[in-house]
Formats: sequence, structure tokens, C-alpha cells
Amino acid sequence: MEEKIKIIAERYGYEPQSRQLIEEMAELTQAINKLWRKQNFGESSKEIAEAHDNLQEEMADVLIMIWQLKVLLGIGEGELQNIINTKLDRQLERIYGK
Repeated sequence: MEEKIKIIAERYGYEPQSRQLIEEMAELTQAINKLWRKQNFGESSKEIAEAHDNLQEEMADVLIMIWQLKVLLGIGEGELQNIINTKLDRQLERIYGK
């Protein structure tokens, strides 16, 4: 998978892929809202399932684009993982206190 991401990222470059990420994030936002509406306003289970499936598709699109930007910006997995862990620890401290 990593090699596929690298090939695609390098083919298109930073500017087009960063703009594509923005578009994909907007589509994810819409999918989140749509699923919420379907779940909270008495829609059929089929419509909820379709909205759920669409949300997964949009999440995948966003992750693919983020992975491409990581490649294009030279952001290592360890570097990003450290930032993520710090943010998760900070949030858990807020939840549970020190």
C-alpha cells in the first residue's frame, strides 16, 4: 500500500493533492452530517446503512490523501505518531485528571 501511495503522490505533487485533500475533507464533513441526520430523524435502516457506507468511503479518501501529503512533505510515521500520542495523552488527562 505504501508504494502505491508514493507513486500516486509523486505523480501529482503537493499542490494538486493538498487541494484534493481539502475537497475530500469537505465530502467527509457532509457524510458525517448526513449519517447523523439519517440516524436521528427516523430514516429507514437501509438509508442509514447507505449513509454509513458512504461515510466509510469518505474516511478512506481522506486517509489516502493524508498519507500522500505525508509522503510529499517528508513527514515520518514516528514523528507523526509522537505528536498523536502527546495529543491523546493530553486529552486523557482532561478526561481523568492528573
